[in-house]
Amino acid sequence: MRIKPTTTELLLKAVKAEEPSGDPAHKKIGDLPFEKIVEIAIEKKPDLQAKSLKAAVKMILSSARSIGVTVDGKDPKVVIGEVDKGVYDEVLARYEGSWSSA
Repeated sequence: MRIKPTTTELLLKAVKAEEPSGDPAHKKIGDLPFEKIVEIAIEKKPDLQAKSLKAAVKMILSSARSIGVTVDGKDPKVVIGEVDKGVYDEVLARYEGSWSSA
């Protein structure tokens, strides 16, 4: 049985980095589009304790922040705030079907 990759492994692969940043606050290792974060959240659904796609995305964003990955050129903490304000609701709605069937 193949072991599923961790969230960190999926994020590192997505930004083509070997390892997390040792100093994520100052040294960034890559940038991902928001949609890629959503795709990783859907892939990780069976392992996450998230009740909604929005909650899962926020978990992945937190992981991204801890390893030095930015999202759409922004600190993932900023993106989490935008998710809470509904900035990405349209994007999330497009992926709702994939989340439900994952």
